Amino acid sequence: MMVIAVAVLAAVYWTRTVTVDELDINALTFTEPEEIEAVAAIPFGIQPDSLDIQEVVLRVEKLPYVRSVVPYIEPSGDLRLTVSEREPIAMLIDGSQRAYVDAEGVILPILENKTRDVPLLYGYSVHATDTLKDEPFLQVRDFLMKAKIDQFGWTTISEVAFDPVDGVVALSHENGVKLLFGRNDFEMKLENWKAFYKQVVRTKGIQSMQQVDLRFSNQVVTREI
Repeated sequence: MMVIAVAVLAAVYWTRTVTVDELDINALTFTEPEEIEAVAAIPFGIQPDSLDIQEVVLRVEKLPYVRSVVPYIEPSGDLRLTVSEREPIAMLIDGSQRAYVDAEGVILPILENKTRDVPLLYGYSVHATDTLKDEPFLQVRDFLMKAKIDQFGWTTISEVAFDPVDGVVALSHENGVKLLFGRNDFEMKLENWKAFYKQVVRTKGIQSMQQVDLRFSNQVVTREI
């Protein structure tokens, strides 16, 4: 009981004497610390128990690239925000306009000097206010996430779209060959693309190919010019 009482007294003393005077933020890629400081709007000098931490988190999470925020007040009173950022997986092409999109379907602005080398994605408006979550996007998203894991598919594909008949359709970086990946089972289909590239493209060349159909598990069908 004595230990508990001492702990309670220490906590009371801490909340009454310690004030929040500094804001610490982890290193980020897309979001500047000044942006976070501005929207966090911490009234420095306030006591920890008087600070609405949840409201601070909600304000910071409204920034375009901020995915989540974990707050922690140090014993010294410093407020530490551990921020997780969104990562683009594709660039939306909407006429002459551009925007990024992440794996959760959140549309992100393109920031100067903070670009990403990602596949181009057609068929969506850059001004959509809701997250992209229709079946075509989820198929493309799953395809891109699988391609990114191995990196071979990621580096050999320049553009991607969804066709109601053919499913996920991509263009190769080299010669813009049409690649049909269909729906689902993208890990297996990307492995087939890698094997086909190593065994056929590297020896025969890709310049004569117009289309490579990878929708089937046991065969790769090509159409040549």
